[in-house]
Amino acid sequence: MLDFSFFGAYNKYMDNLANVVGKNIASLRKARGLTQQELARQVNYSDKSISKWELGYAVPSVDILMDLSSFFGVTMDYLVQEHTQESIEAVSDIAASKKGNLNKAIVIAMAMTVVVLISMSIFFAAFFLGTALPWATFIWMVPCAIFVAMTVIRILYGKTRGNIALASSFVWTLLLSFCFHFAFFAEPAQNIWFIIIIGIPIQVILILAPKLRSKN
Repeated sequence: MLDFSFFGAYNKYMDNLANVVGKNIASLRKARGLTQQELARQVNYSDKSISKWELGYAVPSVDILMDLSSFFGVTMDYLVQEHTQESIEAVSDIAASKKGNLNKAIVIAMAMTVVVLISMSIFFAAFFLGTALPWATFIWMVPCAIFVAMTVIRILYGKTRGNIALASSFVWTLLLSFCFHFAFFAEPAQNIWFIIIIGIPIQVILILAPKLRSKN
């Protein structure tokens, strides 16, 4: 004899699960400031499917739940459990922040890659033209890459402690580039290693300037 109470309990569980998942999807979507149509485009599903899930008419399959959890930056378990609106907004903010930091890191890496590619282009252009290989290009590439990274980080993150470290690296690599260039690539070669001394007062200024500004 069939136990219809089991099927009733199962249907009730599935209905509750559909409502929980739907509420979580809707709350996460709204926390991101997305419409159903915009979310549909982001996850490559129809807006009708999004509406059906959010209304609790159906439970997304496991592969769809994986796509949604990846997009919102949460676990699959999170999507099938009940949460308060405040916790959903907090999780959404954290996920958005992580994604933003990743995007910023990609921008910084790409900016430095541009410097490297330009240096490589100059080097190989000279090689195929049969002129003297500009090995000095790779020396100057270092301070240029640091300067680009420093500028991009300043634009993306504003004033941070890392700015001092990058500025210091830029100053010292720039001075060393001058020394190496004139010692090994200039004709006649010149010994100008004494200019390294210039880096000492500049370094002191870089360290003390932020502290003086904070006191004022």
